[in-house]
Amino acid sequence: MNITLSAPPQTVQIVRQWAEEEHTSLNQYIRDVLEEKARAIKAERRRRAERMPEGWQFDREEANVR
Repeated sequence: MNITLSAPPQTVQIVRQWAEEEHTSLNQYIRDVLEEKARAIKAERRRRAERMPEGWQFDREEANVR
């Protein structure tokens, strides 16, 4: 998937220069950061699901009670 991001030019230049020193590209660095964040989100969701009581099920009616 392609996306367009907006960032201050000075920030982009600093990270691009760092990426070059690390023998990678700015695009690869951003992909790596996004993948790491996605893994952290999945792990947190898994931990939350494991804390749910045994046999718990979502109840749409109950969730909509005001």
